[in-house]
Amino acid sequence: MVAALAKLGYHCDLLCDPAKSHFYGPSLVLNDVSETLLAQLFPDVNLSIYSQRLTHRLVRWGRQPVQVEQPALAIRSHSLLELLRNSKVMQHTRMIDVSQLTAQQISQNYAWTVYTRHKQRAIALPESSKSLVGGQRVIVTAEVQDMAKPASTCYIESLADGWLFYAPVDGSGAMLQACLPITPANPRRALLECLYESTTISAFVNDLQKVNCFSSAPHLQWTLCGSGWLMVGEPAIKIDPVSGEGTPFALRSAILAGAVIDAILSERIPDISALSHYQTRLTHSFISHLRGCIQFYREVFSTNLAWLAEINQMIDIAETLSTQLEQQAVNVLNYRLIDFELHIR
Repeated sequence: MVAALAKLGYHCDLLCDPAKSHFYGPSLVLNDVSETLLAQLFPDVNLSIYSQRLTHRLVRWGRQPVQVEQPALAIRSHSLLELLRNSKVMQHTRMIDVSQLTAQQISQNYAWTVYTRHKQRAIALPESSKSLVGGQRVIVTAEVQDMAKPASTCYIESLADGWLFYAPVDGSGAMLQACLPITPANPRRALLECLYESTTISAFVNDLQKVNCFSSAPHLQWTLCGSGWLMVGEPAIKIDPVSGEGTPFALRSAILAGAVIDAILSERIPDISALSHYQTRLTHSFISHLRGCIQFYREVFSTNLAWLAEINQMIDIAETLSTQLEQQAVNVLNYRLIDFELHIR
């Protein structure tokens, strides 16, 4: 977000809690879109330093395995964060201890606040605001020692009750993820049971380290923005990892958020129109994402009751959001992005 606004000539303060500044999330696979956007936002950052270059993905999704070309980079989350923190953009950004500020002080000190984490106490959300969650599924993730095999290939495999994903991250390590429709009582045991059922990925795993579990169901916060504030990233919209579109979606939403703020501050577009465009554009994208997930999961889980509940939840949300957008009748084609700026067509 800071980099997107910097592209438009704005200087931002980064409000963060020093006690929570250390982040060790799951490893990421950045597709070519993510790599291109990061290069535009952080031109001095060399992602290849800590990453593994991938060229193909082997897909076993309810049928015979198929290998497809899929250029990507696999990188550990904390390594990516370290690279971005050391970028020129971030070196010129002030870090402010948000724990010392009240919501009133934030609103007084800044014309606009962009929330990249859940900070509900600091936002005057309307009474109609709600979080729409497309299910209960979770990801169980682990770090594993990489076994001898093509280092440029990642793997995804459907199982009876979920799916497995595996990708080499560096010279000796790899990421392993299992998606399950409900939270397991024992995540490590659940991951081992998935490996026991696996016919492809299990051959690459000999030990599980740092097993963690987190929610992976897609969700959208309605509303996404208001006077003087916007949400970007996971507080706004969370994307199902099966799509591989979480990082590019977050980057695109940050770029659009910066463009919306710039269009309002420069008085190029009225604030109500610009904010409505932000809400509508992201919601349309989220609906498309849900429909893609519905189709993808139906291919292999059409008779699984737990997964049918997940699918039906996504169908309900997609229909609800489509109805709301029809009532608002906002045409997203009225605007377009040109060099990070939002313009009327």
